[in-house]
Amino acid sequence: MSVRVRCFAALREAAGTAETTAQPGPLADVLDELRERHGPVFAERLEAASVLVDGDAVDRDDRVWVAEGAEVALLPPFSGGGDAPR
Repeated sequence: MSVRVRCFAALREAAGTAETTAQPGPLADVLDELRERHGPVFAERLEAASVLVDGDAVDRDDRVWVAEGAEVALLPPFSGGGDAPR
């Protein structure tokens, strides 16, 4: 039983991998498992990251259940967009 976890950009760099697995369960537990496994730099970057479960953005403070076979995507903050110079 596992959850697929995909890490992007700075989180991928901190984890040393683009993809890993975690045990299913409450999102808070999944994130705690990843923090413990990948260390303090990963944990720091995770605090500012967006979290998606099966493609849907979730609030990490909500009681989200991550089921077996689900996919969690961890996206660091990114900038860009806005108006182009005129």
